[in-house]
Amino acid sequence: MIKVDSIDLYNSEKMLDINDAAKLIEKLKASGKKVGLCHGGFDMMHPGHIKHFESAKKLCDVLFVSITSDQFVTVRKGDGRPVFADKLRAYSVASVSFVDYAVITNYKLCLDVIKILKPSYYIKGPDFINKTTPGITAEREAIKSIGGEMKYTNEPPLSTTKIIKYIKEEIKDNKFLLLIDRDGTLIKKDDFFGKSKDWKGEIVYNKDVINFILYLQTKFDTTKYIISNQTGVARGFFDEKTVDEINETVNNELKKRGIKTDSWQYCPDADSIYAKKHPEYNFNKEYVKEKTKRKPSTDMVMDALNITKKKLEDFNKIIVIGDRIEDKELGANLKAFFIDVNNKNYEQLINELKGLNL
Repeated sequence: MIKVDSIDLYNSEKMLDINDAAKLIEKLKASGKKVGLCHGGFDMMHPGHIKHFESAKKLCDVLFVSITSDQFVTVRKGDGRPVFADKLRAYSVASVSFVDYAVITNYKLCLDVIKILKPSYYIKGPDFINKTTPGITAEREAIKSIGGEMKYTNEPPLSTTKIIKYIKEEIKDNKFLLLIDRDGTLIKKDDFFGKSKDWKGEIVYNKDVINFILYLQTKFDTTKYIISNQTGVARGFFDEKTVDEINETVNNELKKRGIKTDSWQYCPDADSIYAKKHPEYNFNKEYVKEKTKRKPSTDMVMDALNITKKKLEDFNKIIVIGDRIEDKELGANLKAFFIDVNNKNYEQLINELKGLNL
């Protein structure tokens, strides 16, 4: 998802908090004005949106547009949506001359928005006129319950979902395979994370890396594998159950932030030569092997490809994202690009990506 938090785009007199919007609508109605409300995600502003607002404004005196917050767009539309963060979407909507006010709303359904704002009219596109789905039926009942009316515009429908589908299916995608390290990359601690029983309280996510991955999945068609060495198991610091629990916890957090991963692979083993050189560690013999799948070996990557039924040849580019020499060497073994996340913020990671001339 694209954010532009470093640029002050949001100080618009046309952008209101939902409570301020409700108070203003009440005043406008009291003065005899007819207030219209359009509602949606309005992701990737396009001519269909603008035409809809133009038609809606002809039906009322003052037009409010409510914009669904990021989390509920993702719930409805799936991973990778919205493309633009809610503040950017609201700024785009507020910039349209036909729109009088834009409001970001943090509700799953428009029913709550209608009941809070209490507009004179709730305005939908013409493709909803004959629909009788539970959602649109509930919206009709909601606007009626607050003494308002349902109205419909007459412009031909054009949806963001269809536009994105066209781009994906008709325009050749850049398919990227992202191989992402866990400790020291997705989470900041990299010293055998999981040794402490209170590991859940110790997780600190690397927001710069996570935002960087969000950027990559928005810009490119990405497949994402998490590839991790976990020799803490072989050393007896923790067991595989702990690794699985940590992976599940991190994966759930990534989902909340809009990142869908395709496979998680880890190697709990230590090679026998290393174990012999370090008798100070009480290695678990079950996990000491002559040959392991540890990075920089490509074995875990091959396992992930088999599980997801993909091949290296399916991808235009391969990028390894990590913080250690074995991540860099994994990239070399795959003839892939490597991005070192050590001590880098989001802007620096973007600049490094641009330097790869992908």
